[in-house]
Amino acid sequence: MKIRDIRSEAVTVGELTQAIKGLLEEGLGSVIVVGEVSNYKVASSGHRYFTLKDDDAAISCVMWKSRSLQNDPREGDRVVVGGRLTVYPPRGNYQLDVHALRPEGVGDLYATFERLKQALAERGWFDAAGKTSIPTMPRRVGIITSPTGAALHDMLTTIGRRNPLVEVLFRPALVQGDSAAADVARAIAEMDAAGVDVMIVGRGGGSLEDLWSFNTELVAAAIHRATTPIISAVGHETDVTIADFVADVRAATPTAAAELVTPITLTMIQADIDRSAKRMCDALLDRVQELRRLAEGFIDGTAADRLTERLHLRGQRIDDVTGRMQVHLRHRVQQLTHLVDHRQEHLQSMHPYRPLRLGYAIVERNGSPIPASAPLAPHDEITLRRYNQTADVVVHQVSATDLSSNPHHIQHGQENSSPLD
Repeated sequence: MKIRDIRSEAVTVGELTQAIKGLLEEGLGSVIVVGEVSNYKVASSGHRYFTLKDDDAAISCVMWKSRSLQNDPREGDRVVVGGRLTVYPPRGNYQLDVHALRPEGVGDLYATFERLKQALAERGWFDAAGKTSIPTMPRRVGIITSPTGAALHDMLTTIGRRNPLVEVLFRPALVQGDSAAADVARAIAEMDAAGVDVMIVGRGGGSLEDLWSFNTELVAAAIHRATTPIISAVGHETDVTIADFVADVRAATPTAAAELVTPITLTMIQADIDRSAKRMCDALLDRVQELRRLAEGFIDGTAADRLTERLHLRGQRIDDVTGRMQVHLRHRVQQLTHLVDHRQEHLQSMHPYRPLRLGYAIVERNGSPIPASAPLAPHDEITLRRYNQTADVVVHQVSATDLSSNPHHIQHGQENSSPLD
């Protein structure tokens, strides 16, 4: 809303409050504050209200239920909050609208987490193209987790209940502490060499510090190098680690990971076997009934009648097919005969001696026809080959002849022939 100049004229309480609210939100905006939690309570609406204080001052805080929070803080906890300064007009109080809350000292871990996440993403370690699909029916499943945690019990119970035929290979590992990252990395390499079909790497829930070994480059590199499909099952559903991004599949919980490696349960296998057995029994029963009807037919003579009828029908069909084939063959023979006659006439028309029957002659020298392009000269000895005569001739005189005015005297293929009649 537009605020009048409160320095020159009277304004309402609401207008003054809105002016203060605008100055706070626009002047300061988002802030990060460190302090001690006091009077923390969760309303029936799900919203969280508390006071953040130190030795010098205190400020009211509100965190709406839509904002995620891993664990509620306790009275006296030192926390770091990020939020936006605002004013609650009905009371005229300024307060901090909290967007995020974490224990003091965890800020450096979050920054380290984001830097490593960005670096590994740039290397392509999170790319979907490099992921390996989980086998549909793994026979050997490797589990890497703490031997004393509840996560192992949950996974073994789930796998045993869903498919007890699956063989589980367990490698105990440290999942918390300074040596945990190195031990988990070694466990992944050992399990990768053990020949399992898929492995689960994980642990139960905890704080960011508790899960930190799964946020290290050492564990991420071991997961990236492994050729065995890996399911990351670290913490609760809201916990996200670097291992989740690098692994082939991320499970919300260890129990969910156990369900992923047993997509086909023993109950499903038994049901499939039952369905197959029923189909086989039904097929056998149908065959037995068919044979029984056939035997009964032979006994009362109806089977012989049916067989005779089928033979008659089959013979009639053979006669019908034979008749159609004969008609087709006769038609085809006629077509081929016409074609042969046509080709024969064509070949006869192209025979070089055919013009001789019309009175033409072939001019030869030394047994070979003389081309029209080869001129004759006086005293040349030539041979004239007619249809029924051959004459040896001596040329006495040669003169040029122009037949262009009568093109009918020249026919294709008859350039060396001349009429002698």
